[in-house]
Amino acid sequence: MPTPRTHDEYLAALPDAQRRVLQALRQTIRELASTAEETISYQICAFRDGVMLVGYGATSKHCAFFLMSNQTTKTHAADLEGYDLSTGTIRFQPEQPLPVALVRKLVKARQAENAARLAAKAKPAGVKQAPAKVTGAKAAGTKPTGPKRSTAKRSPKPPAKKSAPPRRSAKQPPAARKKKPAS
Repeated sequence: MPTPRTHDEYLAALPDAQRRVLQALRQTIRELASTAEETISYQICAFRDGVMLVGYGATSKHCAFFLMSNQTTKTHAADLEGYDLSTGTIRFQPEQPLPVALVRKLVKARQAENAARLAAKAKPAGVKQAPAKVTGAKAAGTKPTGPKRSTAKRSPKPPAKKSAPPRRSAKQPPAARKKKPAS
């Protein structure tokens, strides 16, 4: 099966039971995250709202709701008791889909988590970053003089190799050659 490019292609390839459950899950997520972009990421259906929000998928053995955050899974451990969990993932059977109220609660928690993370990265409004301090010739507006030097550390020179003694040629007179003692 070729890799799906859209959520619709992904869902169309699933068995009926999984397709119905995941379409309902998709609809619930869409209601809460109407501005989120639907995308395929790591061969699962995902929602991106600036950053990854949540995702869903299916295997031959189960369906999965991907929270894309182990922190959300830990925070809502009491609500998720009894579900098959792994890092940021809730696995469930199509015959026992996730309750809509639980999905809503988890999507809202992920939205809040992402908003807090993005706010922490953004600099406060009205705060200007101070320009970098300029020193030396650049501060005076003149060109530096002298040779340019690299500031990179140089590795030490390897020790000089000792040259081997010159080879004796077979063309040298017999007196110049060393004679081996007879045994």
